[in-house]
Amino acid sequence: MPNVRVSIDVPTFSLQVIAERDIKSGSQLFYCYCQPDRSVKERQRQLATYGFVCICKACVNATPESDKLREEMEDRIEKIGDEYEEMFANPLFNIRSLDPLVKLEKDIIKEGLDFGTPFMNLLYFIMKGYIKLGDSKKWEYFNRLNLKPEEKTD
Repeated sequence: MPNVRVSIDVPTFSLQVIAERDIKSGSQLFYCYCQPDRSVKERQRQLATYGFVCICKACVNATPESDKLREEMEDRIEKIGDEYEEMFANPLFNIRSLDPLVKLEKDIIKEGLDFGTPFMNLLYFIMKGYIKLGDSKKWEYFNRLNLKPEEKTD
């Protein structure tokens, strides 16, 4: 459950540690040595090369449901992206139509995966739903995040 990511700036030969979320002063920094979108078994296999067993909350509290969420999250969000305009165009679209998206958002946050492009895309789709419904109170929060879906490049 990382709270930072590492980037290497080749021209300056420097290592940058970038916060993925708010970190309280004095708190520990967590970096993911493996792919966080894999099952606990796969993550532990990837970590074996480092000679330690991870005891983070995501590994210790892993369940079949949390593994499934990790493995399917990006595909689920991509599918939402492919279908959201059609969903919003449905004359029966209402606040309850956003429930699956909001539930997915909450599940992702609970699992500590609320960073990166797929999660930001999910927030964008939820924001667009609130805009469609005219719920300015909710969509203003998302609007302040300046969300735009990632452009697909092949």
